Amino acid sequence: MKKIVCLASLWLFLFLRPAAALTIQVTYDPSITNAANPAEVKAAFGTAVQLFEDLYTNKTTLNITMYWGPSGPFTGGIGLGRSEFELVFSTYSEITNALRAHRASAEDTNSVASLPAVDPIGNGTNWLVPLAEARVLNMSDLPPDEDGEVGFATNVTYTFDPNNRSVPGKIDFIGVAEHEISEVLGRCSFSLQSYYVPYDLFRFTNNGARSFDPGATNAYFSVNNGATALKFFYTNAAFGDIQDWLSSATPDAYDAFSSSGHLLPVSTVDITTLDVLGYNGPGVLRPRLFLTNPTDGTIQIRFVNTPGSGFTVLESTNLSTPAANWTALGNPTENPAGQFQFTDTTATNQQRFYEVRSP
Repeated sequence: MKKIVCLASLWLFLFLRPAAALTIQVTYDPSITNAANPAEVKAAFGTAVQLFEDLYTNKTTLNITMYWGPSGPFTGGIGLGRSEFELVFSTYSEITNALRAHRASAEDTNSVASLPAVDPIGNGTNWLVPLAEARVLNMSDLPPDEDGEVGFATNVTYTFDPNNRSVPGKIDFIGVAEHEISEVLGRCSFSLQSYYVPYDLFRFTNNGARSFDPGATNAYFSVNNGATALKFFYTNAAFGDIQDWLSSATPDAYDAFSSSGHLLPVSTVDITTLDVLGYNGPGVLRPRLFLTNPTDGTIQIRFVNTPGSGFTVLESTNLSTPAANWTALGNPTENPAGQFQFTDTTATNQQRFYEVRSP
């Protein structure tokens, strides 16, 4: 049995992180003070950032600036959310060699195996890499610049509460923030300008038919040479971003369009998009537990981990109790993908320690 442990009592919380982890440093532009609730906005954006830091273990520090409203690089206006980021020139061979060197999952292995041996667009030079992704891939001669900026519309009614993201009439701000951050990290396309980025390598229209045509319909994301369509792309470049998903009955943080009243989760496929771009997941990692004590006397436990993993929550009132004698409370639920939660309805006011085990 693989055992992963994080202990906490009602008075002392011990949060543990992997030794190697992605770090995203956020600078808040002064425009954030124009928000009615700057502290709440920052906390919600921090929740979105934390998701990526918990999901990916590359020992890399990235820098992002957040703007509120039409300011900085977004003076032309913002529909809902926008991103801007730097790119560096590269070659097809440099990109594919870097992706091979960063294989860390079955998805990585399959996706790299499907890459053509020679540049599929023919000249080998019309390739760009988002600066954040280039850092993660350990490419050379990178500028010490900021990696990107994200901005958010001010004429939108948001919900910022990480525990209440599905509110009628309000847009899930955390989901929008995750959408924009992922674009800075590399989930983007530049084929409209006749340049290409690594993410374009995983765009297909049929089994074995990789597509670099930004106007191609029925394009989808695949990591096994087009054999399996994991998600379909939005394809109307005149009205949206072609790297986003075609909206479906199940809302997703990476959809091209969002509507109010829905939680916008980062799905398992969303996590895979950055995985195949060089952002390595940790497998089952040591949980970083967040505990809250509602007024009803229960204890709520939340943590982020690998989607689909199985966990058991255990408790003891004595930290020295042998592992075999801890009391199993039950299994946390997973919703959305990779985000686990458990409510201990048997909690009392006495000191209590919690342990999470997998499986």
